[in-house]
Amino acid sequence: MDFTLRIESSLLSPATLSGNRIVKTVPAPSFCPAIPAEYFNAIEGNKLYKLAYYLENLASLPPIKRIWSYGSAQSNAMLALSALAQLMGTEFHYVLPYLADELKAKPKGNLAMALKHGMHMHIDSALYRRMTHQEFVPGEDEWIFGEGGNSLHAGHGFEFMGRETSEACNTLGLHQVFLPSGTGISARHLAAAMQQDIEVVTTPVYGDTHYLEQVFAAQPGQPKPTILSSQPHYRFGSLYRELWELQAELVAETGISFDLLYDLPAWACILQNRQHFTQPWLYLHQGGMHGSATMRERYIRMFGAERPPTIRLAS
Repeated sequence: MDFTLRIESSLLSPATLSGNRIVKTVPAPSFCPAIPAEYFNAIEGNKLYKLAYYLENLASLPPIKRIWSYGSAQSNAMLALSALAQLMGTEFHYVLPYLADELKAKPKGNLAMALKHGMHMHIDSALYRRMTHQEFVPGEDEWIFGEGGNSLHAGHGFEFMGRETSEACNTLGLHQVFLPSGTGISARHLAAAMQQDIEVVTTPVYGDTHYLEQVFAAQPGQPKPTILSSQPHYRFGSLYRELWELQAELVAETGISFDLLYDLPAWACILQNRQHFTQPWLYLHQGGMHGSATMRERYIRMFGAERPPTIRLAS
């Protein structure tokens, strides 16, 4: 299967960069020229665009006491918000429903990096439920970001992404863009910002098709992403041998490492729905490679080291 990948060059091996498969790598977006380069190790992928408003207006943001958010222990949004709070010189408090004993004793991946950025961690299932039900009210000098880094300003950065992606598609002659969905907010905002003759395609990874339909319906009158589904629907965060084998095949075929949590179920969906991709198309990599570290360890413990799989990508 042929595809074009829009990707940060740090994710590519030297052999891949020197080949003819990748047409263009992407530098930091124009809205964050004043951000120190080391922070892009924490604020990456679609989280960079979700936080674009704050990054672009960093010097003029009002002083606040703390930022709150909630989610999983390897959340990309958790890491990105910890870096944003550090840039703002404020506290970041993050609520987890639970944490495995192994990670309590020795934090790894995104959790370890967020703690190094000064994150205050709260393991509190009752508080987590209040936040998911939108029953937690922050103080006057506090902000709260929803799961996945969502905020009222999330759409701001996707106006940039829409222009960048539309330009890339026009240059390369592409008419479809694919990205997997967690909360679905990124796909929804991107579809609204894209040039209208370019189809945004997604698949539910965190929730299901009905959940995504509800998210997209919250923006009436705007273009909506096309939702593709696959069977089975993989349970979020669970381990599957066929996905572990698919990871090895993707690396062998492309030289590119993909996120284990979002990208692998997305690629399984793509392969089941080949008929939807009849011309060259664009895949938006999810980043999140730091967060994949602990999931990779779990895969190795369950299924052993990566080995050549039986799944083939060739069309």
